[in-house]
Amino acid sequence: MTAEEQERELKKIEAFAYRNLKKNSIVSITDGAIFAIASGMLSVSTVIVYFISHYVKSNTLIGLLTTLNVLLSNSPQILVAKKLEMLETYKEYFIKVALIMRLMWLLLAIDVFLFAERNELLFVILFYLIFSLQGFFASFANITWFNLILKLIPERQRSKFFGIRSSIGGLCETLGAFLMGKILRLLRYPYNYALLFFIAFLIIMISLYLFSLMKEIPQKKPKKEINNKHYFKNMFLILKEDKNFTYYLFSVLFIGALGKMPFGFQTIFAKNSLGITTEHVAVATTILLFSQTVGYMMWGIIGSKYGFKSTLVISALIFLPAIYFTYLMSNINIYYLSVGLFGIAQSARNVNESNLAAKLCKDPLKQPAYIGLRNFLMGPFFAFNSIIAGGIIDALGKNILFVISFCCMVLGFFILCFKVKEE
Repeated sequence: MTAEEQERELKKIEAFAYRNLKKNSIVSITDGAIFAIASGMLSVSTVIVYFISHYVKSNTLIGLLTTLNVLLSNSPQILVAKKLEMLETYKEYFIKVALIMRLMWLLLAIDVFLFAERNELLFVILFYLIFSLQGFFASFANITWFNLILKLIPERQRSKFFGIRSSIGGLCETLGAFLMGKILRLLRYPYNYALLFFIAFLIIMISLYLFSLMKEIPQKKPKKEINNKHYFKNMFLILKEDKNFTYYLFSVLFIGALGKMPFGFQTIFAKNSLGITTEHVAVATTILLFSQTVGYMMWGIIGSKYGFKSTLVISALIFLPAIYFTYLMSNINIYYLSVGLFGIAQSARNVNESNLAAKLCKDPLKQPAYIGLRNFLMGPFFAFNSIIAGGIIDALGKNILFVISFCCMVLGFFILCFKVKEE
């Protein structure tokens, strides 16, 4: 395919995207809203961690749960990047992997119902395994979905689209957190959690049906056989040739991974020092999701006027007091405040971190490679920050953890602010 042919193909895709922008936006926003209700019911940092802490007492093992899930939901994306570069349509492939990912929540419900009281060891092993598989299939689904959105939502409309979608999604997550509190009162422990996982599974299956209504046309791509070894070698050449993207990755490392280490233990710190209950966890989850919703609206306005980078710079500054209040944890209101600040700061990264990575890529056909490389390299750091944090707490105490976290956040802020160029 010549450069002229590629340019014509991209213009055809953009024209199709504009013609179907309204329908695809409505479908995607509705799909995201339904999915967000289930996400609000299944917050990993509050609901899942609180639940598994009844069976696992080691901070390191508790951190391992989120480590496996986050690692497998990010790093394997590099395995599907090449496939996405050759696929002319993304929708059908997404539906397949997203269906498998959703089935994991049904298996978790079955695991809790059958084994949580009868065989705790088997229950915990299966829980960790199934939760990890959920992350693995989510990795394939996430990168496919994001590249489909890059294809169907024109760049000039993405800030508005993500702002609206994330804001509505945040409200629906808050609703999900409210429903979570109600559902957990319906049955005795632990069967209330089995019911929670099952209801969430039904909800996300509805969202998958809604997604299937999106319209997509094939995009002609160069017909060539790509050698795996050569492909992966070229991916890593990006780091050498694109210094701007490399600096971006360093900012993600220090802000999005190492700087955020304490936040995976907010609920555990509050449980140990304040003796919080399930009701407190439900309130904290609601605050987290509401603050993210406020953040989505705020970052949408800032991002549309000043670019993706500006939102990430400001969010890094907000993370700093969030770290301090997580350390302080002197009463329940300080716990809620730390959760709220974290939600506002994290919402900027949820919306714009991948958008900035895609914008830094000059060739639209290479966007899967950029996104896949970013998540492959950052995935271990996203994942192991929880287990490293748990190990630091167990070995050195939480004071050292907070010092390391604060220093990494400051370093990442300076790299992002002064080294990364958004063109």
